[in-house]
Amino acid sequence: MTLCMYGKLMEAGRKTQKFEVFLEPVGIRDEKMSCSLKQKFIACNLLVLFFILLFYLLQPQDAKISYISNIAIGPLIPLEDNKTLIIAPYYDPRESSLIRILAIVHHTVNNFFCLYYCKQFGYVHVTAEIDIVRDGFGFPYETANLLCKIPPDCDFNYISVYTNHTKDLSKIPVFEISKDPIGPFSANFTVCISAMFGKYDNALQMIQAIEMYKLLGASRITIYNTSCGDNVDKVLRYYIQEGVLAVIPWPIDKYLKTSTKWKYVKGLDSEIGYYGQVASLNDCMYRNMFKSEYVLLNDIDEIIIPLKYWDWPTLMSNLQKRYPYVNAFRFENQIFLSSEQSSGLNLWNHIPGDDILQHLYREPINITITPPKLIINPREVIHTSIHSVIKAKGYGVSYTRQDAIVFHCKNTRDKNILERDWIKDDLILRYNRSLVPKVNDVVQKLFPKD
Repeated sequence: MTLCMYGKLMEAGRKTQKFEVFLEPVGIRDEKMSCSLKQKFIACNLLVLFFILLFYLLQPQDAKISYISNIAIGPLIPLEDNKTLIIAPYYDPRESSLIRILAIVHHTVNNFFCLYYCKQFGYVHVTAEIDIVRDGFGFPYETANLLCKIPPDCDFNYISVYTNHTKDLSKIPVFEISKDPIGPFSANFTVCISAMFGKYDNALQMIQAIEMYKLLGASRITIYNTSCGDNVDKVLRYYIQEGVLAVIPWPIDKYLKTSTKWKYVKGLDSEIGYYGQVASLNDCMYRNMFKSEYVLLNDIDEIIIPLKYWDWPTLMSNLQKRYPYVNAFRFENQIFLSSEQSSGLNLWNHIPGDDILQHLYREPINITITPPKLIINPREVIHTSIHSVIKAKGYGVSYTRQDAIVFHCKNTRDKNILERDWIKDDLILRYNRSLVPKVNDVVQKLFPKD
């Protein structure tokens, strides 16, 4: 099975836990202990065992859920109401100690409950606060945070979530909670690529983009994959093995009617926009909240390129000195196109995909068509959308072309703009000498010429 195919979610079989009690007399050294004393000792142990069994039997029925046998492997775990997809829970200690469960919910669902297993005193039910990511796109399904306060003095490793329509609590999904420490970071820059779909097979552009991300300073790249072609599958496997790439299966079209439109309009037969792009970006942000200093939110055909500096560390160091309280940086998106007048030889004609080094002309800026993309501090952001931060602890800022732009490599052009009005801009060729040898090395390994 390839990375571009998702299989059925396997339901873990329920396991029966066995308990054994070992009775061993302690402190009795007399080998000739009387029969009466032995009988009293055995009776005492049996009495202890009886009370342990009685305590277990008196627990509430829903407290007998076997957490170990119901561990959910996500993302995208459907609940019994058929209106909720659970992505993942995240421990969030930033404002108050709580578990933030990221989900995709239908707008009619309004009651959620969390079930904690506290090691000291058993199961505790908590009403979840529903915090919708208000992106304004208008689809029936929305990205939501289910906020579950942690019970006082509760030592736990697992949590479940259910709605008031749930009939059998023994079948609700169980999630293991990892409490990531705050620093040191394992990555300075993590690039989050939202849902890849439509059997995407632009292998050359993917290689070039990943190598550019690495040149600019990325130490981790995360891609959410709904479907891709065999050539891209080969590229994904290569970079996974290299250790720079994580691929998150994202079979959202198995559960919802997806749309390539970004905004809902009346009559559109879709339940969620752009393959759940907002949900995947928020998930990537939370996955890296305490792992990466910065997170970049963009698509695979987009590269944030500094204009005054060579790489992202230098760019962000200078920006943070100028704006120390800023948590989100927005960069202008500019479309770069390939023209017959583009100079340069395509070195990789035998590979499926588009050569970004041929995209040397940009369209005049139209911010209504090409909205900005983001570099964020994930510890300061609560909700993000595609082009802007919706809720954060600090401040965001927009930038013009003076610091960096989004190099958006496209083949489809705005028909209202004539080619004679395109602007020659060979910005990408600044990285030509460094990029070409790295791309060549990967190409020779994955797509050698016959």
